[in-house]
Amino acid sequence: MGSETQNAPEAHVAVDEIPLAQPFSILITVCDNTDVGEMRVDALMPAHQHDLNYTPKVTALGDGLFRVDNMLFHMPGLWELQVDVGFGDRSVSYTSNVMLK
Repeated sequence: MGSETQNAPEAHVAVDEIPLAQPFSILITVCDNTDVGEMRVDALMPAHQHDLNYTPKVTALGDGLFRVDNMLFHMPGLWELQVDVGFGDRSVSYTSNVMLK
């Protein structure tokens, strides 16, 4: 995942498969010694200007690992995964493009 924030901690997404129009889960790892606070996850289709139809559920698993359930990409095309992570008094936004056929 990429961030425009300078010196942002690295973040990685792991997913086995992204099915079309079916719920799936992802794992997000934030590599930082700082305690990670709140994490918000969404995705949007830039070409259609809409986001997810369902709100993902984020669960902290400890040591910078988060499980995100209830992800559902209801249309094929380019999706932009958006993750906002709170680190104490600052927030960092990450994005990753996903092409779904």
